[in-house]
Amino acid sequence: MISKIISIFLSSFLVATAAFGQSVDYKNSTLIVDEIPGRAVGDPHFPPGHLIHYDKDGKVIFETKMLKMPYDAVSMDDGTYWVSLIRERSLWHINTKSEVIEVLYVGVYPTAFSVLDNGNLLVSGWDDEVPGFVREYKTSGEIVWQLEDLKWPWKAQRLKNGHTMIADSGLNRVYEVNIAGEEVWSYDNIGPEKNELFDGLGPTFVQRLENGNTLISARAVSKIVEVTKDGEVVWEVGKPLIDTQYSAVRLKNGNTLIADAGHERVIEIDNEQNIVWEKKGFGYPAKAYRNEK
Repeated sequence: MISKIISIFLSSFLVATAAFGQSVDYKNSTLIVDEIPGRAVGDPHFPPGHLIHYDKDGKVIFETKMLKMPYDAVSMDDGTYWVSLIRERSLWHINTKSEVIEVLYVGVYPTAFSVLDNGNLLVSGWDDEVPGFVREYKTSGEIVWQLEDLKWPWKAQRLKNGHTMIADSGLNRVYEVNIAGEEVWSYDNIGPEKNELFDGLGPTFVQRLENGNTLISARAVSKIVEVTKDGEVVWEVGKPLIDTQYSAVRLKNGNTLIADAGHERVIEIDNEQNIVWEKKGFGYPAKAYRNEK
């Protein structure tokens, strides 16, 4: 595993729509990762991957249009972005001048990642010839925690108690492990009878909520469920409102932000499943986040 710092101008690869140095209000902004925008225009090869960041009023803060299959992204407090790129098998750290300032090579398809409070990166991924894993990296590339030999881990979340929760798309289950890698909780049998890449995936996103429940997005069955620690389903949404969705994030206002890939859009719905916010015209939205800081 290696990490290298490069400083090159990517005018042919990245397009920034926000002026460098301009004051931007990120509160309640929405970051969307569109893996294959070309699907919306009938050409999956053009344009390439798309990262777009809207402010609370829908104005574009930042936009890149020449990424190689981006799958996840994090907006940093300093205005920079970490982005996972499937085809590069790495994570790029980019700034608003369209420069790459760091690269973390992980050697697999990075399906999701998060930036931890300690500055490390928690990455889930897999490859055709490499079993799936969840690893915590320093930006130098050093691995400080890992869980290996998984199938298709699509999302990992580091919990407040130090445990790690994993959405295992290949085995139709979500589970929590302690720092020793021992399983302490699971929710099973959420997914299709036969798992296939990519529309036939089981759970692709998971979030432990403040109330202790767990929000799970299961792609192939077009279902999002909130379950208690005992496995009771207390809220769910499915077709026809959503279709083969990827991520689902519960917001502080109680609404849910969904990357609704099957309908080529991102929506926010309330607890009664009414759409209260919507952005259309994407090809393959893989992740969507709301900045609530």
